[in-house]
Amino acid sequence: MLPAHYVCTGCGEKFLFEFHDADYYLGSGEIGDQVADEDLLAVPVRPAWCKDCGRVCPVEDIAPLRTFEAAYAAVRSGLSIDYPLSSEHWDPADLKRVTEAYVRWRMGRRRVARALCCGGSNFQFMDVSTPLFKHAECDFGVVEPACVFIGPYNWSPGVSAPVNARLYTTEGELIGLRTWLRTDRRSWSVEKLSYPPAISE
Repeated sequence: MLPAHYVCTGCGEKFLFEFHDADYYLGSGEIGDQVADEDLLAVPVRPAWCKDCGRVCPVEDIAPLRTFEAAYAAVRSGLSIDYPLSSEHWDPADLKRVTEAYVRWRMGRRRVARALCCGGSNFQFMDVSTPLFKHAECDFGVVEPACVFIGPYNWSPGVSAPVNARLYTTEGELIGLRTWLRTDRRSWSVEKLSYPPAISE
């Protein structure tokens, strides 16, 4: 889970995530103007500093295959898991189906983890104790997570406001933005989206 944002202990500068939520699209073919809920799989993420973009960014958290297989075995045995998702509040049958989908995704994944802001791999994870991360504009402070409890939803995501969750291929390529929940409640409206073009040196 990502913190609400990061803050420098010296100068107080805040570093905000452009987005928190992201999904893999598991459907066949290209996305259209809508995707089925069953074709989505939440991207496991970790916070990192993207050195190409110069900002905090969610990065794919891709553990070894054996970690996913162990999670699936635990779910089948009725045990709780925390990765690749938290099993809390899940129906056992749905949890088994989704955990199996993670195993299949991991078995097919070929590319290394990407920074989801730009698709690059030039990043530094920020959820490790060392080394302490400093930003260039401050000589004294270190950048630390600021966890803020927002509270339960008092709105319906996708109904009263767009979700604006990014959609990625199973290899981490940005392809769209999930916005509104459709009236059938089993699909989402989607806008096509892609990474910005790389800046030439």
